[in-house]
Amino acid sequence: MLWKRAFVEREPLGVVGAITPWNYPLILSMDAAVSALFGGNAVVIKPSEFTPLTALMIPGLCREAGLPEDLVRVVTGDGSTGAALVRAGVDKISFTGSTPVGRAVLAAASESLTPVTLELGGKDPAIVLEDADLDRAARGIAFGAFFNAGQTCISIERVYVARSVADAFTERVVEVARSLRAGVDEDRDMGPIITRAQYAKVVRQIEDALAKGARVLTGGIPPEGARVIQPTVLVDVDDSMEVVRDETFGPVLPVIPVDSEDEAVAKANASGYGLFASVWTRDRARGLRVARRLHAGGVSVNDSLSHYGVAALPMGGVGDSGFGRRRGREGLDEMTTVRSLFVDIGGLRREPWWFPYGPRGERLTRAVLDLRGRGGLPGALRAAKRMLGR
Repeated sequence: MLWKRAFVEREPLGVVGAITPWNYPLILSMDAAVSALFGGNAVVIKPSEFTPLTALMIPGLCREAGLPEDLVRVVTGDGSTGAALVRAGVDKISFTGSTPVGRAVLAAASESLTPVTLELGGKDPAIVLEDADLDRAARGIAFGAFFNAGQTCISIERVYVARSVADAFTERVVEVARSLRAGVDEDRDMGPIITRAQYAKVVRQIEDALAKGARVLTGGIPPEGARVIQPTVLVDVDDSMEVVRDETFGPVLPVIPVDSEDEAVAKANASGYGLFASVWTRDRARGLRVARRLHAGGVSVNDSLSHYGVAALPMGGVGDSGFGRRRGREGLDEMTTVRSLFVDIGGLRREPWWFPYGPRGERLTRAVLDLRGRGGLPGALRAAKRMLGR
């Protein structure tokens, strides 16, 4: 249709409601807010009831940046406040948090057909192949597992390591874990678990693993007192244990030997979660090949967590880890809606396919089909004959 113009525009949704978690309370709130603002929207942020003061800084930052007053608002409270926000008539909900709560948010939003972006839990696997640089793998995986005491949605929570290098890798990762300083004062590599409920969940997973035959090589069940769990490395674990099946969100690392690349991929993909993963190998082409086999929203090769420093990379998962993206162009697209536009620029009195139909319109239609179907000179000659009524 050379006499037409067709194009797509994006426009703001209106008001975006952002429900954000207690870990990284500033950056995760700002991820949602900044994308929404760049999309032309207003934002209402509902932070976790455990970390409200951090989010309350954001409107002041927006004022300092010269944004209109009240373009960004913060409402505090527990889950009932979040439920009220979902049903308040906002034009989009961006939720970051656990999978069970994400399902509840989705169910509530479905009542009004409010679109939702969900970044949910993860059980991120690391695959260590037999040709990996074991020193780098051990340090990178320890960082991915224990940074922020494992309270990161993209923390490494399972390691599948080639059996031929499993002992050597395990020895190295235990050495790194033992060198870390965990505590509540400033001079520490790791701090405490933020909430009592989360602390109890992590301890319960360790106890479940030990009861079913796992061994602790370092760390383990902490003494009573501050909510500090030392970096913990577990071996002799299997799929019956909670620490392998369920999200941990704490500094616990199960190490599982495998006999082949295929077995590692199969075990990594056996989880319903699909947020992030990592592959460790000296062969980068192999690393990319394995990465593309993994059921995950993103994969690092020979690295962990560092990709978050690339603001253009979208974040999000598949399966029980949710859907939609934040950050990057894809995150910006989530905060806008699409309008398709189609404009006649030819100025014809009528289109060939409009009523009424007649012999001339039929000849034209058949001529176009001959030209498109046959192509080249034969098609052109056939079309010309059609138009001449031959």
